Amino acid sequence: MTTSNQRGYVRLPLRLKTKDSFLGRLKNIQFIVSCVADGAFNYYWKGPEIGSQGLRYQIIKTILQRYLAESLPHNTPNDLSEKIDFEFMTKYITMNNLPSRPLTSKTGYNREFDISIDPGIVVDYDLKRYGLSGEKLDALVKADKESAARGKPRTISCQIVLGINSSCMKDLAEDLDTTESPALLSPHPLHPNESVILYFHGGAYCVGERSLTHLYVYANVSTATGLRVFSPNYRLAPKSCFPCQLHDCFLAYSTLLKLGYMPENIVLAGDSAGGALSASLLLILREMDIPCPAAAILLSPWVDSACSGKSWVTNQGLDYLPPLSFEDPFHPTRLFYAAGRRFDDTMLKEFKCPLVSPIYGDLRGMPPMLIQVGGNELLKDDVCAFAEKVQKQNANCPDLVKLEMYPDMPHAFTLLHFTQASQGAFASMGKFVKTLFLQK
Repeated sequence: MTTSNQRGYVRLPLRLKTKDSFLGRLKNIQFIVSCVADGAFNYYWKGPEIGSQGLRYQIIKTILQRYLAESLPHNTPNDLSEKIDFEFMTKYITMNNLPSRPLTSKTGYNREFDISIDPGIVVDYDLKRYGLSGEKLDALVKADKESAARGKPRTISCQIVLGINSSCMKDLAEDLDTTESPALLSPHPLHPNESVILYFHGGAYCVGERSLTHLYVYANVSTATGLRVFSPNYRLAPKSCFPCQLHDCFLAYSTLLKLGYMPENIVLAGDSAGGALSASLLLILREMDIPCPAAAILLSPWVDSACSGKSWVTNQGLDYLPPLSFEDPFHPTRLFYAAGRRFDDTMLKEFKCPLVSPIYGDLRGMPPMLIQVGGNELLKDDVCAFAEKVQKQNANCPDLVKLEMYPDMPHAFTLLHFTQASQGAFASMGKFVKTLFLQK
């Protein structure tokens, strides 16, 4: 049941803390304890869901499953969409985000720097073929230009991450120990031909910024490839809806070019929503005749925001992602695309714009891709269809796409860095990148 408050917004039942107080923290602790108990009970009573995975895997999967299903009031009717206080919900989501803290020296090093959005990297998109999405991007460009003209340019924070065992750190380890601001953690190229990873984090465009889970992923990617990883903390929904995230990722790529990195030395990467951002960015770069990066690594990319594949039904219960309806105002697609707007057929059509869902785009001229997907995830069929379409539309490059299926693994399984599948996926990324640059 929902009621209205004095401002006319509906009151919603919320499972997690709404204030950072002792009682609020206690509420979250009770939720986590309940999830751990639930996962442990099912593990010992019913046996492991996946024979090769232990208790740790099952507990973490249970926490993710219940967090995604219970943290937001998914039973809210569609006709109440415009009566939800999304300013408050943004604070609620942020308050209950994934844990955030720096890496330890046993895993790697990370540091933040700010990208200043000055006129040198803000360019007009002129993407008329993408209709409303192109118009929204133009509006963001106008806002950034106006801020810069007033002498108050917007900034985007960006992570630089170096894995503890990455080859470039082995070469320059003394610099980290003896210098207060080591060159290894500076945004500038270490040498004119340095290769780097530009990684866009996942989290349904709503969470994941600065999360420790993603810092572990960046560190593992750095270790596997031997390269430094750059990752922008792009704006998040529902405070900043589409295409703010895509615009920020474009600016991050433009910044790397401005700093002196060569496009042929940049590899795009991303998991889930970040994988979709990587693919959408490639469409924009090709459309604007801007040099594309050398390759892309897409981990469980959310390439179809319309969620069309059959595995959204057939893999229910196997993945930690809950099955949700577009009638739900808190469906991830609705939250990131147009929070507070009622769902209808027009919105569904807008979801299929290639800049929102790259699978519906013209995918000719794409760079080499490594695409990894879990066999148990809801997005499996969408990801496989995307990989097939990229390869089909680039038939003159028979080995352009390498698709890897990891049996029994859930969505974005590389976040579960302790699993053998995750370690195998990182090793494959390393082989892909090293082979790519050896061929040059």
